Amino acid sequence: MPSRTAKITTALVAVTVGAGGLGAAPLFAQGGSDGPRGGGHHHGPPAQGAQQPGSGLGVGPGTGFGQMPGAPATQPGVPGTQPGSGPRTPAPGMASPDITSPRVGPGGDTFLGEGMRRGRSFRVSCGFAKSGIFDPIVFPGQDPAGHDHQFFGATTINKDSTGASLVAANINGDATTCTRLRDGSAYWMPSLQVADDPANPVTVQPDEIRVRYHAPRGQRVRSFPVGFTLVAGDKGATTVQANAGWRCEFDRPGTPLEAAPPPCDTDEAIVGVVRFPNCWDGRNATNPTQAHMAYRVNGACPTTHPVAVPELVEEVFWPSDGQDHAYQLSSGNAAGLHADFINGWDQRALRNQVRRWLNRRG
Repeated sequence: MPSRTAKITTALVAVTVGAGGLGAAPLFAQGGSDGPRGGGHHHGPPAQGAQQPGSGLGVGPGTGFGQMPGAPATQPGVPGTQPGSGPRTPAPGMASPDITSPRVGPGGDTFLGEGMRRGRSFRVSCGFAKSGIFDPIVFPGQDPAGHDHQFFGATTINKDSTGASLVAANINGDATTCTRLRDGSAYWMPSLQVADDPANPVTVQPDEIRVRYHAPRGQRVRSFPVGFTLVAGDKGATTVQANAGWRCEFDRPGTPLEAAPPPCDTDEAIVGVVRFPNCWDGRNATNPTQAHMAYRVNGACPTTHPVAVPELVEEVFWPSDGQDHAYQLSSGNAAGLHADFINGWDQRALRNQVRRWLNRRG
């Protein structure tokens, strides 16, 4: 498989004829080299068990930098494969629970919550499924509505999707791009765009999403019910958020997250990170305003939301060409990173995962 360097750099060369802005031609990269790096990103070799550059999902047909505005949505992925390539090789340990510590966020402090570096976790990795201007949580039944999203996991996701419909579609484990075939959930974020020419932004096609299911230390968690939904992050934010931000794939643990994608090296990804609340009111599986959920306070769930459920951290990986671009989201400012989740797990499988990895004793 071509390296990230070979995938990327012609993105900015493809516009030399005509409009003079990004998006004027298909972005099929032919080569490239490391570009300038921003301050504050200190890198070392990938940690043990981390995905090696080029070993995971590619960036879609032709391994181009992104897809053109208005281009047809990429075909849904097939478990264990990627468009235009052979079988996908998960990173070492990807198919088994990962109980390592994620990175710390703004200020090198508690972005991932009190006890996140302790507690217990398992991880799911899912390929890019499709993009679309719909949102079955916020705008159910409407298409187009809202802004463009990049979806992972459930390949049947659409404007009418519910948790029950996702579970039914994935009854045989063949309607998901996730490494855990019983996870038919839908995970999504707004599309990432290069906006060096604001009049012609170019959408960057993602590689994959990695989702960490976490039980903070001292908390036993209840499995998500069918139809459970989550939304996290503030799309109107203009500065780095407490629960969302950006980093480079191989940033050292403790590197603060940023309000916009930093210039990452060509052998690593740009990573958008969103942490979800894990305190539930115990009654409503979904709510358009997300009033059924709350974040922990001083390590404990508030009395208004007393039921602890798994804490999700979504990390989406986009390729980098090593340059310091102006990035934005399809929803607006890059600081307004946010993410969504619809539970489409086989319920027995999810309960087993929660019992075995999050609530186990010893």
